[in-house]
Amino acid sequence: MNKKGQVLVLFLILLPFLLLLVGLIVDLGLAYNEKRKMEHAIADSIGYALDHINEEETVLKINMTNLLKENIKDIYELRIEIKDDKVYVRVEKRIDTIFLPKNQILKLSYQGEVINGEKRIKKEG
Repeated sequence: MNKKGQVLVLFLILLPFLLLLVGLIVDLGLAYNEKRKMEHAIADSIGYALDHINEEETVLKINMTNLLKENIKDIYELRIEIKDDKVYVRVEKRIDTIFLPKNQILKLSYQGEVINGEKRIKKEG
C-alpha cells in the first residue's frame, strides 16, 4: 500500500481551519488594541477635565470632546457629564472585524474625581 501524500491531504483539509484560527486571533488582538487606545484617550480627557474643573462646563465639554475625537476615530456615541466635581465619560465605537460578528460596538464608561488632591479615574460597570 502506497502511503505517499497522506500528510499533504491532511494538511489541505486542516488549512482552512488554521487560517480561520489565525484570522480570529488577529481580529481579537486588533479589538483589544482598540479598546486599550480608547481607555487611554478617555483617561487623558478625564485627567484634563479634572485639572480644569473650575472652567465653564460648556468649554470643558467641548475641549474634552475635541481631545477624544482626535484620539479615537469614528466615535459612534459620546456622553460627557460633569456634576459635583465628578466627570463621567461614556464612549461607544463601532469596530470592523473580519471573522467576528459584524458591527461590534465597544462601550466604555469611566468616572473621574479628585480626592485629597489625587486624581482617581475608574471604570464604571
